[in-house]
Amino acid sequence: MKIKCIANTIAGLSQKTIDLGYSSTSKFNIEVGETYTVYGMSMWKNSLDYLIAENETNNPAWYPAELFEVTFNLLPIVWYFNFERYTNYKGEDSEKAIWGYKEMIGDPEHFSDLAEGKPEAIEIFLKRKRQIDEYEEL
Repeated sequence: MKIKCIANTIAGLSQKTIDLGYSSTSKFNIEVGETYTVYGMSMWKNSLDYLIAENETNNPAWYPAELFEVTFNLLPIVWYFNFERYTNYKGEDSEKAIWGYKEMIGDPEHFSDLAEGKPEAIEIFLKRKRQIDEYEEL
């Protein structure tokens, strides 16, 4: 799946997404007009995020889907899906949906380890990134 960046500041976000915790000075490390490959998707509190590799560092990062438009909508054949209902830390019922590579779905710690930049999680991401990139070249 390919997406094109159409905004890289908070001005590109809806109020419901801003209310999830973005500040008024948020500027995202993506380039308007640049095309990115999506390596995972997450839906939480009615906000869809894409997992991409940042251009300069190749590091994985989650960005709100509102900052992009889909330019190629074929999902990788190696993706998995998970939907879970849980009680959050405030005791409220919550839901989360995730699409992505095997470890993203099968290892409950991988999602948070990736967000924290743990080396083992980044290594797994880069391995799966290579596989998805090779698949998309076919």
